[in-house]
Order: sequence, then C-alpha cells, then structure tokens
Amino acid sequence: MLKWKKTIIFIALLVISAAVISDLMKTTISSDIKKFCTNEEQFYQYIKSLEFETVKFSFLKIQRGDNYWKIAKHNNISIDSLIGNNIYWPDLLARLGRTVAVPDQDGVIEFIASYDDLKNLIKKYEVTMKEVEVQKTPFMNKYYYKYDSDRMPIAVFIKGVRPDLSNMTASLAGKYELRQMFRSPLGGRLSSFFGVRKHPVFRKKKFHNGLDRAARYGTYVGAARTGVVTSAGWMGGYGKAVIIQHDRGYRTLYGHMSRIFVKPGQKIKAGRFVGRVGSTGLSTGPHLHFTLWHNEKLLNPMNVLW
Repeated sequence: MLKWKKTIIFIALLVISAAVISDLMKTTISSDIKKFCTNEEQFYQYIKSLEFETVKFSFLKIQRGDNYWKIAKHNNISIDSLIGNNIYWPDLLARLGRTVAVPDQDGVIEFIASYDDLKNLIKKYEVTMKEVEVQKTPFMNKYYYKYDSDRMPIAVFIKGVRPDLSNMTASLAGKYELRQMFRSPLGGRLSSFFGVRKHPVFRKKKFHNGLDRAARYGTYVGAARTGVVTSAGWMGGYGKAVIIQHDRGYRTLYGHMSRIFVKPGQKIKAGRFVGRVGSTGLSTGPHLHFTLWHNEKLLNPMNVLW
C-alpha cells in the first residue's frame, strides 16, 4: 500500500511540474507576432512559410492605379479581410510596390502562443471550431511545441470575421475604427475621387470636395450615420441634395439625387433612405456625390467609407 502511495505522489508531482513549466513558458512567450516580426517584410516572409488545410494566400504588389477596394473586389473578399491579413499597414493608402497578402476567403489571421489559447480565440471572435483553422504543423507538434524555446507563434485563420483593432499598428487601428463609425450610403462603382480632377462639365481642373459613386438611376441612398437632417432640397450644382449633421462634429452631403425622402429637422438612423440616385444639378449621368466634413473641415470620404 505504501508503494502505491509513493507512486501516486510521484505521478502527481510530475503532473504539477509539467503544468508549472507550461505556465512559465506561456508568460515568457508572447502571442503578439509583432515581437517576432519587427517589420512588414519579415511578416510577409513568415506568412509565406505558412500552410493551411483549406485557406490559401496569394501575394500581390501594388501597381499604379490600384487601391485596396479594387484588390478586395477582384479577389472576392471584403476590405475587412484584406485589412485583417495585412496588420503592418500604417494606413489605407495603396503605396506603389507594397506587398499585399490576399486570402482566398473572408476571415482574419491571428497568432497564439500556445494551442491552449485556442479557446480564448474562439471566445474572442464568438465562433466555433468549425470557423477556426490552425496552420499545418509536423506530426505531434502540439505536444512538444510548448517546450521549444525558439518557437514562433501559431498562426490561426478565423473564417468570416472582421479584424480586431489590437492586432494592427496603432495608426491603422485608428483609421479602421473611424471607418466603423460610418456606412456606405450605397453600393456602386467609384467614378470620381476627392481632390483635384478634370471637371466633367467645365472640362477644367477643379477641386472635387467629395466622392462620386455611379449607380443606376433610382437606386436608394441611405444615411451614412445617424443624425439630424439640416437641409433638404435644391442646392445649386449639387441638384437635389440632403445634408445631415451627425455627432462628434461630423456632417455629410448627398447630392445629384432624383428624389428626396426626408425634411429638415428630421432625426434619422444610419442606413435610413434619404433619397434616390439621380443626375440633377451639374451632372453628366446618374451617380451620388458624397461630401464629408468634420468640425467644418473637409475630409476625404475614402478615409471612412468601405
């Protein structure tokens, strides 16, 4: 009986020792990939070395005329997914020659320090194991991995979710958070951007204070954010237009519409229809002109819209 007691105590001590060692390893190894890859180039080299069962990555170089929205659409993924797999971007300006990691499906890449952290990841994104795919590793790796002092974080792809701010650079996180405040007033092709351009009517270079989105005549236009309508009616070159005052000092304008559904003083929620696409005012075809201000200062709508 004494021999059995000694054996049980010995086994218990081994189990406790293993648990303590495991906990110590967890506290000294961070799951933050940025502590292992200090720049974009190292990060992409690491991603290129990964292999998943059903998720494939391609790597593109930004060409002249490219933007991230075009790349996302061409590859049938959301802009959120593109951001969630390129966490080193300082902003959302597509700089010539920059590498872009493009997954073949929507989702984001995360990194954990231990297989034991999977349950925390599942809880964080509110998904099941069906939506989570861990990188391919050698046979039995999960059992000896925690004792490898030179180990890299484990890559995990979470399908169909939006990225978490904590995974990004601080500057990218700030811009992404701003974008979450607004929604696009309608879908459609981006036909003219913010900045100096050749005016379609006057045929001279003029400053364009907003973003144009071409869409079918009569397409519904929704409010980009909850707010109060301050103006609704004919507004010169903007034709039939609506202006909405939002909280935090933001204000939006929706121009060239064919019909208006709201009136001044009306409180409306984000997404509420304010009118229909038209070609009123100085316009050469059906589209929506969208202008954004913050504390009376013009902002590039591309900084907040998807």
